[in-house]
Amino acid sequence: MKPKMISVIIPTYNRKGKLAKCIESVLGQSYREIEVIVVDDASADGTQELFQEISDGRLKYYRYETNRGACYARNYGAERAEGEFLAFQDSDDIWHAEKLEKQYRYLCSEGADLCFCGMNRVSETGSRFYYPVHPFHPARGLEEFLAENRAGTQTMLMRRRVWEELRFDEGIRRYQDWDFGIRAAEAFTLCYLPEALVESEVSGDSISARVKSYPHLLHLYRKHEALYLRYPDSMAVMNRRLGKRVHPTDPALAAAHFKKSFGLSRSFFDFGYWVADSLRAKATKKRK
Repeated sequence: MKPKMISVIIPTYNRKGKLAKCIESVLGQSYREIEVIVVDDASADGTQELFQEISDGRLKYYRYETNRGACYARNYGAERAEGEFLAFQDSDDIWHAEKLEKQYRYLCSEGADLCFCGMNRVSETGSRFYYPVHPFHPARGLEEFLAENRAGTQTMLMRRRVWEELRFDEGIRRYQDWDFGIRAAEAFTLCYLPEALVESEVSGDSISARVKSYPHLLHLYRKHEALYLRYPDSMAVMNRRLGKRVHPTDPALAAAHFKKSFGLSRSFFDFGYWVADSLRAKATKKRK
């Protein structure tokens, strides 16, 4: 049977210094029936200079002049893709040479619509950890995706119809992969290849960064609230996560989330945080 075409979409914005190695890792895949679509999201660092001479006919470059975000770029590239299967790569990450081949074979053998694999998350200091942390059970796929993001976009290989039905939500600025994963788990059959086939850089997770992520996480939660109501355990986990985000700076808001989580989980952990943050909130109010 002739291998199916896989279209790989790489959105990029001001990653000229890292993009070349990323593309090299994609073009160097053992699975050869691919096209690589780079979408330049209005970079201002001279990224276009890398494509003045394209020697590999599988590589295509598109650019527009107004920055629109990674989700727009992914959809833009997918619209122009010719493959029956789609994969997405981040412009500062590296794929292992057999990533697509292993995922394609596994997806087909499992009869799935989307396959995601593991990856190594590499910090600026060189330390690394395997992601996702927890195993995946297809029979509980939606519940598990609601509780925790399992698949970065750079780990996904999907049949084209998955993207055609879902597309990436261009209205959200963070957790786009998590949002896509939740919607895919609800509507399609997913499988997980538990092997690190991606090397992905991760920046430091400071307290300030976690606090700033709260509105984006809350947006994701509210967008899928109807699904969370169907899965109380996942709702408890998400409220616990929201509470932790604002615990350092807004004890009253954190207490509200931990109270919600405790009501669902009956966990002593949630109860302890609820009580502690409630007391902190009262003390803060008195000082004012």
